[in-house]
Amino acid sequence: MGRLELLAFLAVLIFTIFTTVFAANADRRTVRVLPKFAWVLICLFVPLVGGLLYLTVGRPIDDGTDTVPGRRPFAPDDDPDFLRRMAERLKEEFDRNKDSDDESGNK
Repeated sequence: MGRLELLAFLAVLIFTIFTTVFAANADRRTVRVLPKFAWVLICLFVPLVGGLLYLTVGRPIDDGTDTVPGRRPFAPDDDPDFLRRMAERLKEEFDRNKDSDDESGNK
């Protein structure tokens, strides 16, 4: 086996592993066209074509909406409710400090 054939074999093997793991880790409710287990089997047993089909036709598309009901944002600064509450608390703290400065005669 020549170097070019070995390189092609390794590329197909890596692509097959990548697409199979990618399909296996996808949320089953968001996979398109076929059920998740079918995509995993196709990616595994039809190496190049199955992976290309999954990536172009079957993989979930992130449209920016939350697909998992009740899921919270990962970081606090991604949560609009957290940011709103933080702004309200800062405003209250600012007003409280302003009132205490006015009462003590400091400006």
